[in-house]
Amino acid sequence: MTLTDGDVAALARQAVDLLDPDIEIRIDPKDPVDPYRFGAQSWLIHTFGVDVYASAADSYAETLARIIDQLSEYGSESERFWGRAIPPCPGHSHPARVTVEEPVVVLRCPDTGDVVARIRPEVPA
Repeated sequence: MTLTDGDVAALARQAVDLLDPDIEIRIDPKDPVDPYRFGAQSWLIHTFGVDVYASAADSYAETLARIIDQLSEYGSESERFWGRAIPPCPGHSHPARVTVEEPVVVLRCPDTGDVVARIRPEVPA
């Protein structure tokens, strides 16, 4: 399976919507001259001052998990979400751990291992 521009746009929107559906996103090829330069097509997703990466070599769930994980890493350091746990772990101040259990993304509490959420990637048919 190879991701398309539309798949990446849908998965990026799904991940960003976990924070705030009003956040704007822009998606560009990682290398606009040769998007296949690094072996597989890849994209940069620009949102609220944070850039995250997606690769066509990944599955839907892996791509969604990568985007959520990168938003967690860089988003909590952004001015808009400074110090906020991304993705939130209910009842705790730390973020949930992002894992993939195909075909879904699973968010788990890093302390207890409890499942916080299961997220099915939503891509156009």
